[in-house]
Amino acid sequence: MRIHVTRPIWAAAFVLLFVSVAAAQPYPSRPITLIVPFAAGGPADFLGRLIGQRMGEDLGQQIVVDNRPGANTIIGAQAVAKAKPDGYTLLMAIDGTLVMNPFLYSKLAYDAFKDFEPVSLIALVPSALVANVNVPANSIKELVDLEKAKPGTFMIGNSTPTSQVAIELLNMMAGTKMQIIPYKGGNTQITAELAGDIPLGMESLNVSLPIYRDHKIKILALTSAQRLSFAPELPTIAETYPGYDLGIWQSIVAPAGTPRPIIERLSAALNKVMALPEVRERLLAAAVAPAKPNTPEEFAAFIRAQAEMRAKVIKAVGMKLD
Repeated sequence: MRIHVTRPIWAAAFVLLFVSVAAAQPYPSRPITLIVPFAAGGPADFLGRLIGQRMGEDLGQQIVVDNRPGANTIIGAQAVAKAKPDGYTLLMAIDGTLVMNPFLYSKLAYDAFKDFEPVSLIALVPSALVANVNVPANSIKELVDLEKAKPGTFMIGNSTPTSQVAIELLNMMAGTKMQIIPYKGGNTQITAELAGDIPLGMESLNVSLPIYRDHKIKILALTSAQRLSFAPELPTIAETYPGYDLGIWQSIVAPAGTPRPIIERLSAALNKVMALPEVRERLLAAAVAPAKPNTPEEFAAFIRAQAEMRAKVIKAVGMKLD
């Protein structure tokens, strides 16, 4: 009779010991999934795989890239928002995911400000204000003077919500009325600019820089807050209009509720990876500026500032995507 009583007790004790040991395993103890909300083969996928490989080496576990494209990054973001907050599902979030979609959609499948824990800002891809070589302006000031002489006559192409907000912010700060012409993709837009169908465009630097260096277009200014080390000759809009800072950026976030020690471990790994000479060289070669080392708190403050700036523009011009 004693045997029948003690067996369940020993079994329960064994289960508790197993659970305790499992819970005490250091993070990470298995592969991590990094959801990239874009198709394989694009710039975001390149960055995700590069960062994921090097992070995995630092963390001692493989990071598996899971491409979830569609709906302006909403599909991928929703998947991570609903994932278990244990550090094994992460999101490569762009500016649109965190500080644009909340204001562009009346209903969103995730809450950008409540469903994620900021981990780290990792890269900046500023847009470039480009001009056809025949446009008689070589700076933002000259362009603004020309536009104000004939308000509303300059057409400027855009192919993303971020570039549209960048143009609208410039119009607001400069007092111009440039007409925005939408294009379905950056390649179509650049083709139109090269052909002279439109005089101006707002395009990501990684697309426009090689064409500029072939002397086929002009770059009047960048949307970044500061000049870039790999293209120091290019001025910024902020040099003429202080406070202007609006471009595409890439980051890593985790589901809300992810334990703080895990967030700090991931942030430290990312900062190490972004400091590697090989990683920096590969990003700079692709016209992508590695972000400065930053803490989760600093990244959270950056998100708030960017959200405030973009919400102001989006609401002022009535932009909506639904």
